[in-house]
Amino acid sequence: MKTIEIKQFLENILSIIGFSDFEINIQENPQDNLIQVFLKTDSRIDDSGLLIGRDGENLQALEYLLNMPLRKNAIEIQWRIILDINNYRAIQEEKLREFARKIAHQVALTNQIMELPPMRARDRRIIHLEIALRSDVVTESVGENKERHIVIKPQEK
Repeated sequence: MKTIEIKQFLENILSIIGFSDFEINIQENPQDNLIQVFLKTDSRIDDSGLLIGRDGENLQALEYLLNMPLRKNAIEIQWRIILDINNYRAIQEEKLREFARKIAHQVALTNQIMELPPMRARDRRIIHLEIALRSDVVTESVGENKERHIVIKPQEK
């Protein structure tokens, strides 16, 4: 799927749901088979909350819709699209990284195991990657489905 088709597809979806003042930028990363779509809405009227939804649920739904055409084409099935609206996803990722650093520091200081609340796979991955930068603590995902969560432990010596 060409980036122009992705842009037109998203423009059509936004038009159908009543959005008219927005800007779409697309970056293609062939090495990772990744297409990043950045949507910026008019800053004077911040409707992005509607597009993002509670805990990013609407954002995820829009991203799912954008990825659907890729799933139909066997050649493009390895590609995936990531959507960010008004930098919501980037801001959330930084908050998760900061949270991971804070918890990892606490685990290292207290030498106590900490269990994080259940979270989405994407969020768990961010935390795993952030804590992997440290040598004094390790992470492990435990549980299943919606109960899957991360356990942070002191590194055994």
